[in-house]
Amino acid sequence: MQPASPPLTQRFHHLDAARAAFMLLGIPFHASLAFAGGHWLVMSGTRDPVLSLIPPILSDFRMPGFFLIAGFFAAMLLERRTRGEWLAGRAERLGLPLAFGVAVIVPLQAAILNAAPAGIVDRAAAGDALSHLWFLPTLLLLCCLLAAVWPFLGRFGSHPAPRIVTLGLAIAGYELALFVAEHVLAFNLRLAGGFLDLDALAKFLPFFAIGVALRRSPILWDRFARFDPVVAGIGLVALALHVWLWDDQSRIGIACDLIFDGLSSLCLTQTILAVLMRLVRERSESINRLVDASFTIYLLHHPVVVGLAILCISAALPPLVSWLAICLGAFAVPYAAHRLLRHSPLALWLLNGVRPKEQGWGLLVGRRATDAAA
Repeated sequence: MQPASPPLTQRFHHLDAARAAFMLLGIPFHASLAFAGGHWLVMSGTRDPVLSLIPPILSDFRMPGFFLIAGFFAAMLLERRTRGEWLAGRAERLGLPLAFGVAVIVPLQAAILNAAPAGIVDRAAAGDALSHLWFLPTLLLLCCLLAAVWPFLGRFGSHPAPRIVTLGLAIAGYELALFVAEHVLAFNLRLAGGFLDLDALAKFLPFFAIGVALRRSPILWDRFARFDPVVAGIGLVALALHVWLWDDQSRIGIACDLIFDGLSSLCLTQTILAVLMRLVRERSESINRLVDASFTIYLLHHPVVVGLAILCISAALPPLVSWLAICLGAFAVPYAAHRLLRHSPLALWLLNGVRPKEQGWGLLVGRRATDAAA
């Protein structure tokens, strides 16, 4: 059978669900950092053996999967628009939330940190202009790179596509080479206060590129659409080894950790997408609500996590109880805020970069276009 190309006009419900899931997993990830024993914005001063497993597990595939899906949708939209129109849309979709976050959300978080007891927070981190919004300028840079090379990209479908495990091993080798190059150069790759983060750009460029190839290669699309127990097994074993080596700071330990991390990142991302393709075949109102709110939730959840972590640690609550409370609060509060923001075209535009369908740009929704036309 010939591999099927991704349809030109189909709504990819499983990719929408995966993108939302990767963003929402930022809540348990950030909530666990306060109790993982490492250095973060808020620190309990202890290391919980269960919660300390969450950062290496989720960091393995969450952001790689997000950038892969971003590359897929970037290529899909570029097939329909001119590069200028697409870049203008990306600047609005990503740039406006970035500007609003830097102007409002990050200063709010800094105020929370500065008001907290000094013993449990890193007040120096209050000076970070980007915080959890670091991925937005990185994604904007990747979009600019894609627009620059788009005229030179041929049809990937005419070229053989590597198998998932082979591609994962290539990612592993790339991450190891990148790590060696950074240490040899001994150069600060986070420039302009993080707005030009060459380290993040280099790290996630392969996943973004794979997403672009996934859109343009029927063979690669077919391989990502099929659940392969061998790929899933290799990904899980590599993930377990990555978690085991997470705290190993020896040269051999770091090198092996990077190899297992790169291999598991792609294998597990492919497995998640293949599973969701089976489970999320049709439109679901509940999933669509989460997809619709996921970007707002991610933007707003971080200061909520910080504030709740400070309260839980100050109250000396058990780590697991604190983590659960933080996760629930950091989801419920931003989700409720998003439902309210949907009644304000201006607010939704600033936080999501989406032009309102309703007429008017005020704080409240005006009459719908259909009503006005009538």
